[in-house]
Amino acid sequence: MFITEKILKPLYNLFYKIKFKYEINYDDFDPKRTDPYFLIGNHGSLHDGLYTSVFLKKYPYPVINAFMFVNKKMRFVLQKLIYSIPKRKGQNDVSTIREMMRVVQKGRGIMLFPEGNSSFFGEQSEIPFSTVKLFKKFKIDIVIIKTNGAYLSSPRWGDKDTYRGLIQLNFKTLFKGEELDNYSLEEIYERLVESLKFNDFAWNRERRYPYKPKKRAQGLENFIYVCPKCLKHQTIYTKNNDIYCKDCGHLAYFDDFSLISGLEFDNLVDWDKLQKKQLPKIVKEIIYTEGTMYEVDTTKYESKNFGYADLEIINNQLFVQNKMKEYVFDLDKLTGLTLTKKKEVSFDYGKKTFLFKLKDPMLYYDVINYLRGEMYNG
Repeated sequence: MFITEKILKPLYNLFYKIKFKYEINYDDFDPKRTDPYFLIGNHGSLHDGLYTSVFLKKYPYPVINAFMFVNKKMRFVLQKLIYSIPKRKGQNDVSTIREMMRVVQKGRGIMLFPEGNSSFFGEQSEIPFSTVKLFKKFKIDIVIIKTNGAYLSSPRWGDKDTYRGLIQLNFKTLFKGEELDNYSLEEIYERLVESLKFNDFAWNRERRYPYKPKKRAQGLENFIYVCPKCLKHQTIYTKNNDIYCKDCGHLAYFDDFSLISGLEFDNLVDWDKLQKKQLPKIVKEIIYTEGTMYEVDTTKYESKNFGYADLEIINNQLFVQNKMKEYVFDLDKLTGLTLTKKKEVSFDYGKKTFLFKLKDPMLYYDVINYLRGEMYNG
């Protein structure tokens, strides 16, 4: 513990201070405060809970997706360097609430990104209403940390982060704990949602900060699956800063400001809206991809590797061929569908949890949601 706190933690802090460039506005918030409070942030990148802790004397413990703890290296970071509270997205986890209560009773705050999933395409997604019920239950201060540029510095799909990418952090007290009884849940929710709205592409269209990675586009094909010209799916590929279609050739490129040049739109938010409009057509076909199959225990933080797998979605069923065995999953029986990290699609089926590292993670995530009638926003 001595080695972790006295040696590794300062090195960790230095790493994040070098990795990105920061602009910080504390407003009415004291970064040296030590009493318990909720720190609520928009979720621009997978790094949000990690770099935020660097700038606070006594950082609130972040609530993190339990799947992040399965990886041994990440589990070390989340348990030893930045103590974190595991939570399964989409599930009412009583143990998580109890751990949050224990943490607050011991004088520590809670860091929460209520969207649950870091942004896929650069803007906010829906915030569950249940978040504000937590506020009423705990009755501690609600502090907002609104970030801009985190997505452009480290896009969810990107192969590499932008070195010294600008992240703007804006702290502000949204509610004092003793004020919460004066507001309805609806009033608190409305102010919370409005405070956390963001769109990194719109922000940098005005800010004009140069994000200049050499391989900005690489990895985009994991999340963008429809060509905006021919409207075919699974034809996108990338190289360095450029985006191509196997049939149409060169489509576009990311400019110095990480805006898209060469198409009618300059951002991924609009591109995602375009591809989702094609889902009624896409689901009429057999949808094939490949990847690696795992069975995961998010209580013991263990996983069993089943190896390479072929996957097909036909009508409302997912067929998985793995090591001469075929699995058939009825889509209407899936629960807890999640896209974790960059390529990991997971769900519960019966009493088991399965995870797939896929070649086409966003396509499969969207198709399953669409066929189940649960298309998400953003």
